[in-house]
Parts: sequence; structure tokens; C-alpha cells
Amino acid sequence: MEIYQRIFEDTPDALLVVDQAGRIVLANIQAETLFGHARSQLIGHPVEMLIPARFSRHSDHRARYMTEAHSRSMGGTTELFALRKDGSEFPVDIMLSPMTLQGQHFVLCVVRDITERKAAQDALAQQTMELRRLHAELELLANHDGLTGLYNWRAFYEYAGQMLKTAHRRQESATLLMLDLDHFKQINDRFGHAEGDRVLQAVAATLKATARENDIVARHGGEEFVVAALGLNEAESQIAAERLRAAVAAIENMKTPVTTSIGIATLAPQVGKHETARVLAELLDQADQALYAAKHHGRNQVCHFNRIVNLASPAA
Repeated sequence: MEIYQRIFEDTPDALLVVDQAGRIVLANIQAETLFGHARSQLIGHPVEMLIPARFSRHSDHRARYMTEAHSRSMGGTTELFALRKDGSEFPVDIMLSPMTLQGQHFVLCVVRDITERKAAQDALAQQTMELRRLHAELELLANHDGLTGLYNWRAFYEYAGQMLKTAHRRQESATLLMLDLDHFKQINDRFGHAEGDRVLQAVAATLKATARENDIVARHGGEEFVVAALGLNEAESQIAAERLRAAVAAIENMKTPVTTSIGIATLAPQVGKHETARVLAELLDQADQALYAAKHHGRNQVCHFNRIVNLASPAA
């Protein structure tokens, strides 16, 4: 028996033998070291003395386990904690093994301090969370304009292309609106670029709030914005554009009134195959031409590409 006693004492983990009533009947020297109690302070006392008070139902779990004792290996998914004599808690891993000696039932408890391992796991989890956050930020920066928070040109081109594919598949119309702020250079020249940036942010927020939820709103660059909308015909697109124009004109608390000119291009439902990139390029060109006409027809107005021929000569 001496060799078994030496194994019990010299095992690097804390060992406890607990009887059916939950009392500690044996403890090795590692248990003394780990929990801070002398062996005499452990033996004969309920094992709950080593469990933090916040786990108040441990005695119920232990009693239930004793009625159907089974081996429990280390490495479970449940976080376990033990209590030292000084009142400090520490994370542990526990193996349970039922034993029968002279007709009596006991449980061998192997307790391992995993403070260092848990600290490493927590550090890894924190690093993983930080990497995910950085990845999300990078993805946001890659797809969004830094000043206004709207989609940038790269993201718009991708999402507008997907929208055109959807329109083709559903045999629906699609519309592009090109918006350019009127006399924006004068705002920068008179009030400085900080005010110009404030205007761009206010316009971006207004466009986002006024457009439909599924519309694609992006900053085209400088003081130009673009909106892609699915399912709008020519008449409906003009109504939508007018709504955006009026919303921008209603912006308050700027140092000077802000207005925008809007060019519209509408793609009617298409039959047969078409090259999405080419169609998108054509729509953008048409919207740009309509915008140019709106600018030269007096600004602060909406112009559809299909009606350019009816516009008067440039007036301003």
C-alpha cells in the first residue's frame, strides 16, 4: 500500500476523496498547497468549503451526482472555480472518479489549477475579438467614405451592379440619380473647408434618411453623390429625385442655403442578356449628361436624360 500512498501524495494535482455525505476523507499535500488549508482543516469537512459561495447550489449538484456517480474527465465546457482559505477564487479543471471501498462509496476528485491556461485563453479571445473589430473597421473603411459614412465609389459600383442584375432577373426598371451640390466651391472659398465638410455630412445624412431603405446611396467624389434605386420607372424616378432635391434644400443650420442639381437615368426592363458593367457605365453617363443639363438650366432642379432635348440652352 505504500506505493499507492506515495502516488497519492506525489501526484502533481490536488487529490481529494469525498464520501457520500460530501465530507472530505482524504487530501494530499498538493491539496494543502492549492487551497491553503492544512490537511487537518480539510478532512471531515464538507467539500463545499472549497467552493465559492456564489455557487450556492453545489451541494444539490453533488448530492445528485452521488446517486448516479460516473466518471467525469477534465476539459469540460463548464467554467469551474475553487476557493482558497484566503477567500480568493481561481479557475480549476476537475476530474471525478467514483470508488467503492469496503462497501462504501466515495469519489476521487482531481483538481488542477488552470489560472495560467485560462489567462492565456482569455488573452487569445481578447486578441481574436480585437482582430475581428479591426477587420470590421477595415471592411468599413474599404466600402465607406471616411467623411460622410456613405458607400464609396468602389462599393457603389459593386452594389449597383448587383442591383442591375436583380432588375434584369425580375424584369424591373432601375434608376440612377446623380447629384451635385450647387456652387459648392463658393462655400469652401467663403467659409472654409471645415464648413464645406459639414455641408457634405449634412447632405449625406439627408440623402440617406430620405432615400428608400433599399436604395444605394454613395458619395461619388467631391460634392457629387449618386443614388441607385430598383423598381422606379421614369415618372417615379423624377418624383424620388424631387423629394431628395427638396430635402437637401430644407437643410438648416448651415452658413448659407444648400441646393443640389440632379440628373436621372432610367433603365427600362430588359429582355435578353446584357453586360452589367456596360449597362451601368451607360446609365452613369446618361445621368451625368442629365446632371449637366440641370446645372446649365438653372440649378436646384431635376432633369431626366430622356428629356434633355426639351431643355433650354444654358442660362447660368
